[in-house]
Amino acid sequence: MKAVILAGGKGLRLWPESTDKRPKQLCDFLGEGSLLMMTIRRLSSLGELVVVCGEEQLSLITEEIGDLPIEILAEPIGRNTAPAVGLVLATGSYSDDEVIGVFPADHYIKDDVEFVKVIKEAEILAKEGYLVTVGITPNRAETGYGYIEKDNNSSCIVKAFHEKPDRKTAEKYISSGNFFWNAGIFIATARVWRSLIKENLPEVYKYINEGAETYLAAYDDFPNISIDYGIAEKCSKMAVVQGNFGWSDIGSWDALAEVIGKDEAGNTIDGDALAIDCVNCFAKSNKKKLVLFGLNDLVVVETEDTILVCPKDRSQDIKELVDKVLNRDNKAV
Repeated sequence: MKAVILAGGKGLRLWPESTDKRPKQLCDFLGEGSLLMMTIRRLSSLGELVVVCGEEQLSLITEEIGDLPIEILAEPIGRNTAPAVGLVLATGSYSDDEVIGVFPADHYIKDDVEFVKVIKEAEILAKEGYLVTVGITPNRAETGYGYIEKDNNSSCIVKAFHEKPDRKTAEKYISSGNFFWNAGIFIATARVWRSLIKENLPEVYKYINEGAETYLAAYDDFPNISIDYGIAEKCSKMAVVQGNFGWSDIGSWDALAEVIGKDEAGNTIDGDALAIDCVNCFAKSNKKKLVLFGLNDLVVVETEDTILVCPKDRSQDIKELVDKVLNRDNKAV
C-alpha cells in the first residue's frame, strides 16, 4: 500500500497552541512527539509513505520529517482533500491494482497494532474494487463528528454519509447500532481512485495524466472539496470496516481533554496547572503556573504570548474566533 498522509491545514480550533508557525499536526500534545510523527510511525509498516502539505508548511514539514525516506508533495493553495489525492496520482506512477490509502496527519490512535490490523482488512476490500472507509464505533452521542450509516443487510456496505448531527439525532444514531463516526480515512486502488475522480470531479481528472507540473499549475481552478463530499457520498460501491482502536480527531480542546483524561471532578490538567474547587475545566500551561479556582466548564490555555479563556461548550467555535476576529487585520496567529 501507498499510504498518503494529508498534513495541510492549521488546526485553529486548538489555538493558541496551534498557530501558523506551529500548526496542529506539528504540535506535541501528548508527550509522544508531534501528531504527524505519531502518524508516520503508525503507518510505516504498511508500505511507502507520501506526505501532502501546503507550500507555506513545506519547510516546517521537511524539518519535522528530517532524513526519513518519505516523499513530500506541496500544494500551491489549499483545496481540501479531494484535489490532494489527484496530486498524488499526477505525481506518481501507479499501476491500476496498487492500493492507495489516505490518512489524516493529526488524529490520535490509542492502539496502533489494532489500527494496522483494521487497515489491512480494508486493503482486502479495496482490492475487490471498493472505496473503503473506516468507521469508528461510537461510545457517546457526539455532535462534532460526521457519521457513516451501514446498510442493514450487510456487515460492510455503506448506505449513506451524514453531516454533524444535533444532540437528539446523534442519540438516535447511537441507539440504532448502524452508525459509525467518520474518521476521514479512505482506501482504494489507483484504478478506483482515477475512476471516481473522473466521474465526480472531471475538472480535476483532466489534469491528472498531464503530470505534476501541469496539475499544480491548474490548482487555482480546482474546487475546494473534500473526499467525503466530492467522491465518497456519490460512490455506489462503498464499504466500511469497523475500528475499535481508540480514536480521536483531537478537533478541539474538549476532544483533547477526553484523550488526556479527567480527574474525579471532570477536570483535565496539562502542564504546571492546578484546578481547585473546579468542575469540568481544562487547564493547560506551557510556561507559567496556572491556577483555576472555583470555576466550572472552562478552557484555559496559556502559551508564551497568549492566554485563552473560553466556555468549554464553545471550544468548537475557536476557529471562527481566529478567522473573524484575530485575522481581520491579516495578522498571523
